[in-house]
Amino acid sequence: MNDEDLLQVESPQEVLEPLALKRLFNKLLFLCALIGPDLIFASLMALGLMALVVAVGGHVRFFQASLGLPVGIMAALILYRAILGRVRRNYDPNYAIILRDWLPFLMVTFIYENLHDLSRFFYSHDIAGTLQRWDIAIFGVEPTIWAQKIYSPFLTDVMAFSYALYFVFPLVLMFFLSQEDRRFEFREMALALTFAFVMGFIGYVVWPCSPPRYFITDLYTAPAVLHGPLLFDRLQNAWDSLSVVPCGAFPSLHVGISSVALIYAYKFRNFSRTYKWIWFIYVPMVISLWFSTVYLRHHWVIDIFAGWAVAIVAVGASDKILDWWRRLRKGFGLSFQ
Repeated sequence: MNDEDLLQVESPQEVLEPLALKRLFNKLLFLCALIGPDLIFASLMALGLMALVVAVGGHVRFFQASLGLPVGIMAALILYRAILGRVRRNYDPNYAIILRDWLPFLMVTFIYENLHDLSRFFYSHDIAGTLQRWDIAIFGVEPTIWAQKIYSPFLTDVMAFSYALYFVFPLVLMFFLSQEDRRFEFREMALALTFAFVMGFIGYVVWPCSPPRYFITDLYTAPAVLHGPLLFDRLQNAWDSLSVVPCGAFPSLHVGISSVALIYAYKFRNFSRTYKWIWFIYVPMVISLWFSTVYLRHHWVIDIFAGWAVAIVAVGASDKILDWWRRLRKGFGLSFQ
C-alpha cells in the first residue's frame, strides 16, 4: 500500500460519526413513536408560544373560558370511568389514557387563544376591502348586506345559536371516541383540529382581515344593528368581549373547525347507530352555522371558502401523519395501546 492509498483510508472518527448520527436519528424516531406526533407538536408549539411572548412583550393568559368545555368533558369521562370502576369488578378505569389523549388538544386550545391575542402585534394591513370586492364580483352584491332581506329577530337568535356551536361539534364526537377507547380516531381528529388552529393563526398574521360588521358598518340599514330577543344580544356581547383581535376573520375558523367535525362525522358514521345519528344531525346544523357567519356579519364569503380549505388540508395532513406514526410504531414493535 503506497502513501496515496493510506490517505484514502477513512479514520475511525470518520467511520463513527455517521453511525452516531444514525443512532441519534433512530432514538428520535423511537421517541416520536413512543410519545406521539400530537403531543410532540403541541409541546413544540407551547415552547414557541413562550418564546413569542417574550419577544413581543405580550402576556400569557393561563385561565381561558374556551378551556372550560373540553376540561369539563374530560372530567365527565373520568367520572364516568370511576363509576364504572365501582360497578364492574374487572373494569380498569385507566384515567391515564384520557389524560394523555386529551392533553395535546387542551394544550393547543390554550396556545391558540394566546396566539390569537398576540396576532395584534403583527397587524400591519387589512385585506377586508379586497375580500369585499371579491364577494361582490362573485355574487353581484355584498352577501352580508343582501341577508338583510331575510332579517327577523327570531332568525337572528337561531343564527346566533348555530354560530355558538362551532366548538361543540368536534367535542361531541371526541367525547364518544374517547368514551369508547377509539384512541387512534380520537388522535387523528385532535391532530386535524390542531392543524386547523395553526393555519387559522397564520391567516390572522399574514392576511389580517376585519369582519364586515366592523368594516362596512355604515352600509347596514335594515337593520343597522342586528337584534335577537333571547340569545343574540347576550351572545354578541360575550363575543365582543372575547374578540381581542379585530382583524381575525380570514380564514373563518368557525367554518374550518365545524367542517373538520363534519368530515369526521361522515368518516365515522358507520361505527354505530350513535355516530350515524350524529352525522344526520350535523349536516343541517353545520350548514346553518356556515350561513350564520354571513347573516351575523362576522365573515365575508371568501372567509368561508378559506375555512373549507383549512379543514380539507388539516384532515389530509392528520391522516398522512397518523398513518406514518402507526407504521413507525409497528416498526419499533410497539402496540398502539
